[in-house]
Amino acid sequence: MPGSALGGLLAIPPCMQPAEPEPDDVALLHAVARRDEGALGALYDRWAQPVFSMLVRIVRSTAEAEEVLQETFWQIWERAADYRRELGSPFCWIVTLARRRAIDRLRADSRHLQRIEEAQATRADEDLANPAGFENVAAGGRGAAVRDALIKLDADERRAIALAFFEGLTHEEIAAALRIPAGTVTARVRRGLLKLKPYLLRLRLVDNPEVRS
Repeated sequence: MPGSALGGLLAIPPCMQPAEPEPDDVALLHAVARRDEGALGALYDRWAQPVFSMLVRIVRSTAEAEEVLQETFWQIWERAADYRRELGSPFCWIVTLARRRAIDRLRADSRHLQRIEEAQATRADEDLANPAGFENVAAGGRGAAVRDALIKLDADERRAIALAFFEGLTHEEIAAALRIPAGTVTARVRRGLLKLKPYLLRLRLVDNPEVRS
């Protein structure tokens, strides 16, 4: 698993200690773009654990997830200047980079086809009976809130989102697994994310469009 720098994400502060304000991820990315290694370390401490958990779920290998995580943060170091608020929150941008690298790795071997077969074999009501992927991506105590938000989606939307974001399948591959048109998959994912957005805004996992520049 990633190094001890992740320990802070798992620690529970004393109940009487006032919570410190969350760091400004946009400011950290801008600092990384200026080649500030400390800012990259702060982003790593803040988001490596939930991103790593997502990667393990996609590649099904702790060792490979560690490699993809390191590749992702190297990519952040190289591409921080490319970040734009219209691309989503810094967290979502980082998750997108990590997910793409994980999918690229899967496509290099035959396991991706096995994932489609597993998706076909899984009953719809089992997909998010325990949505650990979402709990892992939501850092700290926010996982339960994200899980509660997911329960409000209908089963088709939950399944499409789970397969897309936490099983690493493309919309075309989900369509093949579920034997439905790719456009239907896209529509289900879009509807589900739109329904989730108010909850994710409250958890600060996406940007509020009202404050975008």
